[in-house]
Amino acid sequence: MSQNNNLADDPNQNPRVTWEGCSVLLDINDSDRLVFARLTAASTLTIGNKKYPLQPLIGCPFGSLFQVENGKEGQYLSRVFPTAEGDNVEEKGCCQIKDESKDNRGLVDNNTAQSLSSEDIDSMRRQGATGDEIVQALIANSATFEKKTSFSQEKYRLKKQKKYAPKVLLRRPFTRSICETYFKKYPERIG
Repeated sequence: MSQNNNLADDPNQNPRVTWEGCSVLLDINDSDRLVFARLTAASTLTIGNKKYPLQPLIGCPFGSLFQVENGKEGQYLSRVFPTAEGDNVEEKGCCQIKDESKDNRGLVDNNTAQSLSSEDIDSMRRQGATGDEIVQALIANSATFEKKTSFSQEKYRLKKQKKYAPKVLLRRPFTRSICETYFKKYPERIG
């Protein structure tokens, strides 16, 4: 009988939880980008121009959601637990009726609507502000946000969320998800 240190061969290993050395599919920003990774203590994930260690993903169940957080040693991936707060459908319908009178035709994009500079955002990060706090500050300091339609407001919020507070979903690589990932990365090769 050969000695094998692979935890995947361990009969006591929970198949729903990641282990060191397992291969995973990382879904970044709601399928904006899909990445295959092998979870080791030294492996990293590059989002934008920053690298994040994948150590916090080891031992977490598949389907876990992670978000970039600020720490003493820099930014890292932290697990996000779903909240019990549900979106009120009735409230959204009310806002849609109210927003029908809004129109984006009068908005001029001359890069003067945002009063926060990149230096202000960097100082917020150094002070330990989370990505969600930065997004809220950007919305609060936008001169045209309230004038936009609800669709444009949500589009703006998602764009800033992807940039300042990216989310990573830990997925198990099944045959279908592997095929979809390769097709999304290289459609001209696959097609």
